[in-house]
Amino acid sequence: MNQASTYLERHGEIGVIVLNRPEKLNALNEEVWAGVARHADEVANDPTLKVMILRGVNERAFAAGADIAEFPKVHATPEAAKAYHGAIQQTYNAVANMNKPTIALVQGICFGGGCALALCCDMRYADTTSRFCIPPAKLGIAYSFGETKRLHDLVGPAKTKEMLLGAKVIQAEEALTCGLATRLFEPEDVVTETMAFAEQLCNLSQFSIRTINQVVKTITAGADESTPSLNEMIMSGFEGEDYREGRGAFLEKRKAKFSYR
Repeated sequence: MNQASTYLERHGEIGVIVLNRPEKLNALNEEVWAGVARHADEVANDPTLKVMILRGVNERAFAAGADIAEFPKVHATPEAAKAYHGAIQQTYNAVANMNKPTIALVQGICFGGGCALALCCDMRYADTTSRFCIPPAKLGIAYSFGETKRLHDLVGPAKTKEMLLGAKVIQAEEALTCGLATRLFEPEDVVTETMAFAEQLCNLSQFSIRTINQVVKTITAGADESTPSLNEMIMSGFEGEDYREGRGAFLEKRKAKFSYR
């Protein structure tokens, strides 16, 4: 059994980052935050990997949130607190800014910083045991702007306030309805279904996937219209190898074999 608090598994062209503190329900301490950022960078820079999945080591929890046991140390001084929260933000950015599709595979508890980390992924495939909660009001702290915006963009202002002000636990079915969960599966199916969709992504045009993902992220960031760089990226597709292969496969009624990485 792997003893590291986080580790990266490779399943063909899929990289799976595993949170591995089962005795703490995968509570996120400094070591875990750093490990997720490191592995995310590894996936981003590995041309043999096309999709990243982030998950807990077992079905009990995705992550129970930041490890409050280390708060006295990491908040001992203003300097320490700034460094700690800077490292957390670096981890969020490593996942949110990934140039490849990302899926959070959520089982069981997905609370606090764990929920924030799942929200950094493009999609959240969850099972019916999953529960989402962000409880800063129970700790006498306020949620950061960037993470509040991610939640707001998914579920809207009223649900954001209900979750943050009331520390409300969102059960699986409600999570699917309000947009926290992208898809919902039975516990025995969630891993298989998540891997199957990841494999489907691997077999499609990576040019299309990465360009579309960039367009969506630009819109989410507040853009009302395209930028010259995005326009250039989109139009370049019509001169690309993937377009020629996809068009040819459609006309010849065969499965396309894309080569862009």
